[in-house]
Amino acid sequence: MSSNRTPAPDDWRRHGQERYLIGVRLVARTYAVYSPHWDHDHCEFCSEPFSLHEGDLSEGYATEDAYRWVCAPCFEDFRGELKWTVVSS
Repeated sequence: MSSNRTPAPDDWRRHGQERYLIGVRLVARTYAVYSPHWDHDHCEFCSEPFSLHEGDLSEGYATEDAYRWVCAPCFEDFRGELKWTVVSS
């Protein structure tokens, strides 16, 4: 589903993510720990936690290397502006 929402230029979630997320390919996936040195990640926009812990997000969109994560609401809000492509894992 495509969203008609476009966040305002001063949206609180913006802090320069376009420098590293514009035009990237994202994969819809279940969260998996990226490194044994940490047990969670955060949405690159709203900072909601992704983890295997109850109450945290367990699914979202990740870069192909699973290093950066975006929650579903932020994905819908920024997908058009940042020209993301969703690919299969």
